[in-house]
Amino acid sequence: MAESLQLLLGGEPMILLADRALYWPARQRLIVADLHLGKGAVMRRAGIAVPSGGTRADLARLAGLLDMTAAASLWILGDFLHGQRSAASDAAWQAFRQAHGQVNVCVVPGNHDRALDADVAGARLIADGTHEGPFVFRHAPATRAGASGHVLCGHLHPVLKLPALPAHPLFWIGQERTVLPAFSLFTGGLRVDYRQARGSVLCNGRELVQLD
Repeated sequence: MAESLQLLLGGEPMILLADRALYWPARQRLIVADLHLGKGAVMRRAGIAVPSGGTRADLARLAGLLDMTAAASLWILGDFLHGQRSAASDAAWQAFRQAHGQVNVCVVPGNHDRALDADVAGARLIADGTHEGPFVFRHAPATRAGASGHVLCGHLHPVLKLPALPAHPLFWIGQERTVLPAFSLFTGGLRVDYRQARGSVLCNGRELVQLD
């Protein structure tokens, strides 16, 4: 168990971070999926009583990872937003961008990103299926095989439940793709069967456990 773990993905050395992120050393790039900024505000507007502060907490974690890795760029694999924007989430993100203005932010739009304004966010949109190095960057896994590289994606929010333990987020690693756990702490998850998760990596924010 460790806070970081180096693995080969698509033949490329990559570093898995216990706080639900991936680092690509050769490109100095931090990669996360499913940030879901403003999800709490969306749910409160719908009349669902949930606590505030989730967006600020997630951005504080993200800032810590940028500082720790000294990443030059941040790529977000979809669901940057959770639907509608709010004044609070906009203000939190702008404060984050001002503190990390040197970081190049790119977003693969996800299914929740209809209200995303890249210019306001200070980000660059990149096409779903962008191919760089050995990787294909997507929001959701491809519906059929045939990608021209190892797919890095999100969308599914994979988690794994082990006996006598709560479900934990999962880097769901396969031969042709890696599905990142949702970065936002305020998300549900797709429960993955252990038999489909061999070689994958559990994370709990502090530790990583690679499954045999």
